[in-house]
Amino acid sequence: MRPFVTALLCAALPAIGLVELALAQSQKNKVPRDDDWRAAASYASSQKKPGDWVIVSPAWAGPLGRKAIGEVNPALINLASVARSDLDTVTRVLELSIRGARDPQTKGWPLVEEKSFGSVKLRVLTNPKPERLVRDLVDELGPDLTVGRQNSAGVFEPCRWETGGTRMPNLFQGPGTPLDRFMCPPNDPAWTFVGVTAITDLDYNPRRCILMHPTEGTTTIVKFPPRAIGSKVVAYVGVHVFQERELNKPPVHARVLVAGKEVAHAKHKDGDGWLRFEGSTAGLAGQVHEVELHTTVDGPAPFRLTCVAAQLRQ
Repeated sequence: MRPFVTALLCAALPAIGLVELALAQSQKNKVPRDDDWRAAASYASSQKKPGDWVIVSPAWAGPLGRKAIGEVNPALINLASVARSDLDTVTRVLELSIRGARDPQTKGWPLVEEKSFGSVKLRVLTNPKPERLVRDLVDELGPDLTVGRQNSAGVFEPCRWETGGTRMPNLFQGPGTPLDRFMCPPNDPAWTFVGVTAITDLDYNPRRCILMHPTEGTTTIVKFPPRAIGSKVVAYVGVHVFQERELNKPPVHARVLVAGKEVAHAKHKDGDGWLRFEGSTAGLAGQVHEVELHTTVDGPAPFRLTCVAAQLRQ
């Protein structure tokens, strides 16, 4: 190599080092500090009104934001908000955001206020058309319900309500077994329960719902006592990601019945993710009726960890 080229390369090395140091510092400056998160969370706590939800964007930053929120005021978040299906019934949200991200469920919501705390922004957003929540069936699951499995001959085998006892969470064991749940035949506590849990959907988002594991040739049924009915049903159904991501299992069905009649039905195929479905109950609005959730599966499927969330709205 010519001496001139060698000298040029040697002279360039310090410049390259300086550029690398500058880029590293720039990258470091973009990373929110814990103090930034806590400052934004503290302001959210001071501004929160009854009914407001505190959320974090983008979704992958959720653990960092929720850690700060929990340190400032644990009452600001809960499983219902973290593992939500949508924000349609929420009138206002306080969003902790980094890198300009915004929750896609708030698209079109007017921005009321925005403040920066270092690399973290706190946005106050209002829902322009909030729906009124009449009933959340996930909240209503309890020992007063009738839960069981019905075979093709119409024979109904009830599940029993149990409290206490659970298994240790494990990466490959699926949703956690809740302390309070219905145990259904064949009464394997790992997967035959009906209860409120959180699954991981196909996009690896948490979803709070009622696990209603269907088995071949039977219908898993949850019957809710007569209470107020709204003008529509909004429901979601999904399968835990470990069973859905292989894309080779039979479809599952979720149905919502009001006053004994089906008002909403979804056929969930692998690849559908957290699937929304709706039905009208306008003709029953304001009345009091029994509501049922049903799940079935098309064909043999020993592990179809199907979960349903449903609300009656006005």
